Amino acid sequence: MLTADERQALVHRGLWLNFATLAYNTLEALASIIAGLMAGSVALVSFGLDSAIEVTAAAAAQWRLRADLDPVRRERVERITIRIIGWSFLALATYVLYDSGKTLWFRERPEGSVAGIVVLALSVVIECC
Repeated sequence: MLTADERQALVHRGLWLNFATLAYNTLEALASIIAGLMAGSVALVSFGLDSAIEVTAAAAAQWRLRADLDPVRRERVERITIRIIGWSFLALATYVLYDSGKTLWFRERPEGSVAGIVVLALSVVIECC
């Protein structure tokens, strides 16, 4: 069992790591969405939206971590964050279904995107390390 000081130290570490996740995923989302819109790529825009969902999840986790010391509040916040994350994934699935269906229906072809390749390469390196 953790002491209150050990738990607080772990929560603070988690907050800082989560802040780094928020910062990176925000940049990744913006770069991917912009590159995807410029290239007409549903895959790249979806990748950016997935990053935005990760930002939403990380923000919810940040909120959850900040509520950690109060067990009653922690449970309530955790239930809400699970709903936020679930609805975010449903929104992404709806967008992908709509936009991919539209792209197939109109036989649209995406353009090449150097920015998209750079974002993908950075994401692979950062996620693997």
